[in-house]
Amino acid sequence: MSQHAPPADALGAGHVLRLDAVTKHYESPGGLVRALDGVSLALDGGSFTAVMGPSGSGKSTLLQCAAGLDSPSSGRVFVDGTEMSGGSEAQLTTFRRGRIGFVFQHFNLLPTLTVLQNTTLPVRLAGKRVNRAQAVETLNRVGLGDRLDHLPSQLSGGQQQRVAIARALVAGPRVVFADEPTGALDTRSAREVLALLQEAVRIDGRTLVMVTHDPVAAAHADQVLFLADGRLVGRLDRPTAVTVADTMTRLTDQVAADRRVSEGV
Repeated sequence: MSQHAPPADALGAGHVLRLDAVTKHYESPGGLVRALDGVSLALDGGSFTAVMGPSGSGKSTLLQCAAGLDSPSSGRVFVDGTEMSGGSEAQLTTFRRGRIGFVFQHFNLLPTLTVLQNTTLPVRLAGKRVNRAQAVETLNRVGLGDRLDHLPSQLSGGQQQRVAIARALVAGPRVVFADEPTGALDTRSAREVLALLQEAVRIDGRTLVMVTHDPVAAAHADQVLFLADGRLVGRLDRPTAVTVADTMTRLTDQVAADRRVSEGV
């Protein structure tokens, strides 16, 4: 982990997440795959950003590199002014536990742990003392204060995702990454989960980055960033489900047309 942040004028006041010319390459049987191609962005505290793009556009790779789950081939990633490179995996893991929260599509709860135990697991893994009152307060906020001793199998999908949100928030992270957080939920549960994520931004000042394929989910964000072939190709402020869907349709059609041209079809 590098503790040397860029100068204040470079990092920008309030920038909690910054990517500088991040690329990610993979070797494949067909040759070099450029999953990310010089992506740069800067997100302020208390902002909610959705990331969208056609299949294979680099959405998941962007999230993994930004969250320190994967290392860029080149470029730099800063979270809360600290560059996530140059240290050991143990140092990076410790940093993530203190500054970054994660919400996944399939919840990733441990089936033998209760709601309260799942929520406080990151704190315990970090070797810190569990503040039970704080954890209970967080679970109350997500509507699960009366489910503390329940196991995941005793909860609905929407309730399990709310546990995952509480787990992501309990350590007070600066950035929360959500990977298709409503993908496994029904419409009502998805709406409730998105409202909780918005609350984490508006009330707690978290910076939220959400990868999604759903225009309705993306419309809950302050802005939508669009990826195609590993590059940022568009941005939509104050999105609505209709404007997001229209933009995605045009982008998907353009990507398909460009690929036909490149393949000589």
